[in-house]
Amino acid sequence: MKINLPVSGRAVEVDAAANILSTTDLKGRVTYVNPDFVRISGFSEEELLGVSHNQVRHPDMPPGAFEHLWRTLKAGRSWMGVVKNRCKNGDHYWVSAYVTPVLCNGEVVEYQSVRSRVPEHLAEAAERLYATMRDGGPRRWRFPVLPMRLRLALGVAGLNLAGFAVLGWTGGLAWSAVAAVALPVSLLLGGLVHGGLRPLDELAGKARAMADNPLGQKLYSGRDDEFGQIDFALRMLEAEVKAVAGRIADSACQLSQEAGKLADALETNGQATLQQQGETRQVACAIGQMADSVQSVARNAQLTASAASAADQETGHGRDLVEQTRRHIDSLVQEVGHTGSAIDRLELHGQEINRVLEVIQNIAEQTNLLALNAAIEAARAGDAGRGFAVVADEVRGLAQRTQHSTAEIQAIIETLRESTSDAVAAMQRSQDKAQASVEQVREAVEALNGINQRVGDISAMSVQIAAAVEEQSAVGEDIQRNLEGIRVATDSTVDASGHCRTASNRVAALAGRLQLLAEQFRGPRYGR
Repeated sequence: MKINLPVSGRAVEVDAAANILSTTDLKGRVTYVNPDFVRISGFSEEELLGVSHNQVRHPDMPPGAFEHLWRTLKAGRSWMGVVKNRCKNGDHYWVSAYVTPVLCNGEVVEYQSVRSRVPEHLAEAAERLYATMRDGGPRRWRFPVLPMRLRLALGVAGLNLAGFAVLGWTGGLAWSAVAAVALPVSLLLGGLVHGGLRPLDELAGKARAMADNPLGQKLYSGRDDEFGQIDFALRMLEAEVKAVAGRIADSACQLSQEAGKLADALETNGQATLQQQGETRQVACAIGQMADSVQSVARNAQLTASAASAADQETGHGRDLVEQTRRHIDSLVQEVGHTGSAIDRLELHGQEINRVLEVIQNIAEQTNLLALNAAIEAARAGDAGRGFAVVADEVRGLAQRTQHSTAEIQAIIETLRESTSDAVAAMQRSQDKAQASVEQVREAVEALNGINQRVGDISAMSVQIAAAVEEQSAVGEDIQRNLEGIRVATDSTVDASGHCRTASNRVAALAGRLQLLAEQFRGPRYGR
């Protein structure tokens, strides 16, 4: 047997109104404990539940007591006895325990133990008896071999025979005559006593069938005869009534607590329902406003779809205009290219003219040099060369004019060349800008194509939005109708919450009356 330590030797007094209750499964594991058990044992509810009930067993309890307990329970009968239990800190307390199997559909499903305070003299008697059993005394307490009515009958017959013997001895009667009278009379009186006490024997037999516990009988009644058996059976019945009343009181207490919690929950639920009722009205109003807004959005979405379609058309027209502009710029680029080519050719012709002028310039210089030489030779010839000198002067003048004109033409051609170079550069810049414009126009065309596609997408989405908004409007109307149904249901819930609060208060009152009724069964008139 498991020995639970430590033990302090200090006794804890059990309150007279204590109702120590617990239940276990068929293997002795705790499945329920009430607050009184938790308070007096010192264990928490978590430490007790799911653990074997023998963790509160005190080492002073002899194993034989619990062997009889389990043998009785497994036979389907109730058991009552004086038990010493250990607290968590090692203290102990004495209780009168009534343990009974709990049936469901004819089968045992759990064991219930209801314990109450035991009188001090019973605790002391149990302490002495259990010490004897631990020290090697009898593990079982047995009933007398001869029933009481047989012992009483034999006693009456024996006394009668003794009386006749004294009468015969003092009266000087013959022993044969005394015996002839004494024996029949003694047998008759013994038979009358034996027969008259038959109901007591039958009652004791019924009591033994109800409560067959010699050890408990000896402790509670102090007797080991039929009267002790009947007294113990009556105590068992009393304990059974107290156990039922204790279980009812415990259940009524829990019912009262749960009824209070239910009332609080219903009150909270009622307030929440009222709040929900107001919020439902607000939501219904908001849904109505949303429905109006949805209709407005639907109209705006339809207008957006129309505007998107018009923008799509305008974008297409703009794309066509940009495409025409691109073609014109391409043509301009080509014309500028042609003009540039012509200017390039003009610059080449200018260079050729410049080369011709250089030749004329050289010829004029040579002519001027020849005229000068001719004039020198005419001067040497004197009068004979005077006419030749005039011609030489004319030739020199013509060469100088030619040289001067050539210089002017060369200056003009140089100016024309510079202008042509500037024109070529300007045309090149124009061509680059035109090419850039063509590229930008191409990008603009691509952008317009993208815009056109996006506008098409917007148009399609606007149509979808309009359809979705229409559907949402229908859903909003359904929601509004459902909210109206919720509002009606909420009103019903508010009424039902009121009825539930009233019913909860009635349940609490009934639980209180049930507790009072249980206290009557557990009151002093059932005590010993």
